[in-house]
Amino acid sequence: MGHYLFSFGGRINRAKLWLFLLIVLAVEIVAGIAVMSTLGMQNILDVADGLVPLTRLTGNSAAQIVCAIVGLALLALLYAGLAVATKRLHDRNKSAWWLLVFYLLPLVLNFPRQIAVLHAMADGSFMRVAQHGGAMAMGGPLATILGGIASLISLWAFVELYCLRGTVGDNRFGPDPLALKG
Repeated sequence: MGHYLFSFGGRINRAKLWLFLLIVLAVEIVAGIAVMSTLGMQNILDVADGLVPLTRLTGNSAAQIVCAIVGLALLALLYAGLAVATKRLHDRNKSAWWLLVFYLLPLVLNFPRQIAVLHAMADGSFMRVAQHGGAMAMGGPLATILGGIASLISLWAFVELYCLRGTVGDNRFGPDPLALKG
């Protein structure tokens, strides 16, 4: 299991990547429940609406401990996710450098929109804008175009990693993981 989650060498098939996705989903649900029950849903909504400052959520020592534990768990999942994605890219006979295209490039392309969202959250206008359907247009036309390009790259990554079969037989990264089953 350690090799599967934390090693960057070798290959894995689509089924193992989907299994990892289910594990991540389960951990995120548990983490979300822990954070929401510790912080209080009404407090979270009040901060999102701009009714109270963000410090209301972070002033509680129990909340700080839970958020620190969840943060560490999410960092471990990030590392494991990069390792699993690398092995899946290897199965497609691609190097880990493709992670820059599939993960980092969409993140960078979405910076203008993310900055606009953070500003809207800071001034308390985000929920009003989101309720009127304007959240996707935040940041103006350039942010919308860049966000669209980022979405297309993410769709390409999804198809490449989750849908397409790996290289049949051995490749430069190791033996075919499906051939090892027989």
